[in-house]
Amino acid sequence: MLDYMQFQPGQKLEGTPVDYCFLGACTNGRIEDFRAFASVVKGKKKADNVVAWLVPGSWLVRQQIIDEGIDKILEEAGFELRLPSCSSCLAMNPDKVPAGKLSISTSNRNFVGRQGPGARTILASPLVVAASAITGVVTDPRKL
Repeated sequence: MLDYMQFQPGQKLEGTPVDYCFLGACTNGRIEDFRAFASVVKGKKKADNVVAWLVPGSWLVRQQIIDEGIDKILEEAGFELRLPSCSSCLAMNPDKVPAGKLSISTSNRNFVGRQGPGARTILASPLVVAASAITGVVTDPRKL
């Protein structure tokens, strides 16, 4: 797995550049997850080198995000709120992470090819995904 992920034994993940950040789908696409994500990105801007997919777990959650104004916080930080779906969590649609690219994701599994053929996935909390989307590297949100 280390070879597949292109990591070395004992390598720290913090500081590793990320290409994609994924928050959402049925696991970790709850209103609480979006509130946490927004708390980190509020007043900041998404890194230019990061593609971010923010996908509510349901239509109800999407409406809560809008009702609470979280969508505005996300938009001001450079993010787009997407429609509820599996998205890149399962990569059974156009939302695939390209081969060799690294995603930091709140999805619930990171087996080989989960987010797309040849894609590499680090599983993380919504807070870590948010911080990483801002900095462009795996980031401990407590350090922002």
